[in-house]
Amino acid sequence: MRAPPRPSWRVSPPPSSAPRHLRFAGCSSATADVTNRDQNMKKALLAAVLATTALAACDREPTGQVAAVVNGEEITLQEINAELSGLNIPAGVDEKQVQQTALERIIERRLLANIAREEGVEQSPEYLIRKRQLEDALLVQLYRQRQERAASVPDQRAIDAYVQANPGIFAERTIYTLDRIQFPLPADITSLRALESASSMAEVAATLNRLGIQFNRGPAQMDSARLGEERLAQIRRLPAGEPFITPEGGMVTVAVITGTTSQPIPPEAARPVALEAIRSENVNRALQTRLEEARRTAQITYQEGFAPPARQGAGNARTAGASPAAQATPPAAN
Repeated sequence: MRAPPRPSWRVSPPPSSAPRHLRFAGCSSATADVTNRDQNMKKALLAAVLATTALAACDREPTGQVAAVVNGEEITLQEINAELSGLNIPAGVDEKQVQQTALERIIERRLLANIAREEGVEQSPEYLIRKRQLEDALLVQLYRQRQERAASVPDQRAIDAYVQANPGIFAERTIYTLDRIQFPLPADITSLRALESASSMAEVAATLNRLGIQFNRGPAQMDSARLGEERLAQIRRLPAGEPFITPEGGMVTVAVITGTTSQPIPPEAARPVALEAIRSENVNRALQTRLEEARRTAQITYQEGFAPPARQGAGNARTAGASPAAQATPPAAN
C-alpha cells in the first residue's frame, strides 16, 4: 500500500490582490487544515532554531582573542587593552591581575548598560545628545592620532632650531605665580572695555562688581612653556603689577604676576620635548587647515543670536578690552 505523500513545506500564497476573506475560497477544509498544520510546524521549527542559537550563544566558550562572554556577547583582549591604554600603570605590577581588574570593570559596565537599555534610557533625548557628543569627540581624537602617526619626523637640525627659537619652553622656562580672577565670558563682550583702565587687581575686582559680573579670585600658576614666545614677550613687556586679560574658551582670565621660579629643561631632555612639540604643531596646523576648508564648504545657518560674536559684528577679544597679552594661554591653576 503506497504511503500518502507528505505535505510540502512551501505553500504558495494566494494573490495579494484578492480580498483577505476570499483568498482560500474554493479550497476544501482538508486543504485548509493541511495549510494550518504546515504553518504551525514552521513556527515550531523556527522557535526551536532560535532557542538553539540562543543556547549556543550562552554556551560560547571564551578562547583565543575572547577574554569573556557575557550573555552571549564577547569581550575581547583588544577591549581590555583599550581599557588600560589611558592608565599610568606602575612598573612591577602583576600584568594578569591588572587585566583581570579591567575585565571585571568592563563586565560590570556592560551589565549596567544592558539594565539601562531595558529601562529605556537609550531612547531618551539626553542619551541621544550625549551619544552624539561622545561619538564626535572620539572620531576627532582618533583622527588626530592617525594624523600624528602619519606625520613626518623632523631631522636633528630642525629640532635644534626649535629649541633655540623657544627659550621660554627650554633654557628660560619659568613658572609664574599669579593672583588670578576668572569669570564666564559675558554675552556682550564689549563690556570688557571697562577693564582697559584697570591698572591693579583691586580695580579689576571693583569694575566687575560695578558691572554685576560674578568672579572667582585666588592664587594660581602659569608655565611659560604653555604660552609661546610671542605671548610670553607680550606679558613680560607689561609694567610690574599690571594685570593682563585673556578671553578664551568661554572664560575670561585676569591675572597679575606675583612671583617667578626658574625651571629650565636640561639640554638632554630638550630634544625629545622639541620633537613632540614640532610634531604636535604640524598636526595642529594640518587639522586647522582641514577645519577651515570644511567651514568654507559647509552650509551653516545660525538662528538669530547664536552666531559667534565675530560674525555678529561685536568685535574680537582684542578689541573687547583685552590687554596686549590678550591671546595668552589661560594660566593653569594649582
